[in-house]
Amino acid sequence: MLSFGRTVILVDNYERALKFYVDKLGLTLATDIDAGERRFVHLTFPDQPNAGLWLLQAETEKDREAIGQQAGDQPIVVIYTDNFDREFERLKNASVEFLGEPLAADGAVSAHFSDLYGNKFVLVQVN
Repeated sequence: MLSFGRTVILVDNYERALKFYVDKLGLTLATDIDAGERRFVHLTFPDQPNAGLWLLQAETEKDREAIGQQAGDQPIVVIYTDNFDREFERLKNASVEFLGEPLAADGAVSAHFSDLYGNKFVLVQVN
């Protein structure tokens, strides 16, 4: 059996990243362990403890160049919700930067936003 675990997001600073992902996006800090040269910081959605994000501080020049561009100009993560309007307003009120107005098409409503580094995310409700 296989299941989804974590998507790695490269960050420049753990504390700044946590302020965005926990305080604004609403993820839960599931693991924060100092392991010598590396810190393991795992975030989950409150109702999905087995899937989420693994924040990794950029260590090399190549890592640093990739911050905010890990998926190029495409979304790195799609986040599903069962109440788009509520989540859209909550994120806007938390000063999350949306990249346009919500779009309704083909039985779904979605909106793109970016994290503090410029990684693109999509908020989606499928009807």
